[in-house]
Amino acid sequence: MRQIIHLDLDAFFAAVEVLLNPELKDQPLIVAYDGARSVVTTASYPARKFGVHSAMPLARARQLCPHAIVVPPRRHAYSEYSQRVMNILREHSPLVEQVSIDEAYVEIAPERDAGEIARAIQTQIKNEIGLDCTVAVACNKLVSKVACNAVKPRGFGVIAPGDEEKFLAPLAIERLPGAGKATRAKLARWNVQTIGDLARVPVNELRAEFGKIGEYLHRAARGLDDSPVVTEWNPKSVSRENTFERDVREVAHIEKLIAEMSAGVARDLAREGYRARPIVLKLRYGDFTTLTRQTPLRVPTAHADEIRERALWLLRAHWNQKRALRLVGVGAHNLIEPSGTWQMELPG
Repeated sequence: MRQIIHLDLDAFFAAVEVLLNPELKDQPLIVAYDGARSVVTTASYPARKFGVHSAMPLARARQLCPHAIVVPPRRHAYSEYSQRVMNILREHSPLVEQVSIDEAYVEIAPERDAGEIARAIQTQIKNEIGLDCTVAVACNKLVSKVACNAVKPRGFGVIAPGDEEKFLAPLAIERLPGAGKATRAKLARWNVQTIGDLARVPVNELRAEFGKIGEYLHRAARGLDDSPVVTEWNPKSVSRENTFERDVREVAHIEKLIAEMSAGVARDLAREGYRARPIVLKLRYGDFTTLTRQTPLRVPTAHADEIRERALWLLRAHWNQKRALRLVGVGAHNLIEPSGTWQMELPG
């Protein structure tokens, strides 16, 4: 029996803003670009109590919650925190599917206790990063996602194997992934109000109305889903990044870290049998300004020493040491497969 954890970070963008500015804690907070036609990207839970929600016009949100604090999105910050969360998930299982910046599936081996691991993940993310999340466990992705949405925020849920249909039956039909507004309008002919109502509609009737989607709806309403957890490894690049707990400018500390990350990149390349052409250094300053620089290699490499030396050269050439660093990353790009061919670059 499969064990799938679904994780959803609670009010993620707003939560990151609070971490970056603790004075915003417990305040009605709206993340949105300011403008006449702007829409709400996300809202903190105090703002949601006034009816503010994602995709709402900002003007309407201001009417509902005039005292709300509006801050512009900071995509680099959200990506950074998201990556830290995904790194924690991969500590618990190699089978991680990130489906959005704040959402992921984790498949747990059958012999392990998925509920215990889900709790551990939730606690670790809170303790190490400061973010709240909701987690739910079920035997497939669909049910774990529905369960996760049902217990937000800061929730925890486990749907025991065999209880999928029983769990889904009383839930409103809009809780079912794939049952959008247009689909629900068509389901009205059967007076479908809940997922249980949908489960009672004969599959041949659903197929006649929706085609293959009808078959999906029939299976989904019964809690059946065999879609795999899809892990991705980008064969075009390998990288390691580190976000400091505090901004740093100590050269020795940064150089030591680059050496460690270079060794990690080399191990990843060696494990897969790849070699890299350019070596890339990523620097992010305290204000989230990000600098990415690369240096080409005449001969592709997977050697830690060469990766380290190239990365250190980039650091010395491009780091403004008057500015402290928040993040440092080392990457190997344009990878060449073991059976691939390459040509030595000649000086121009």
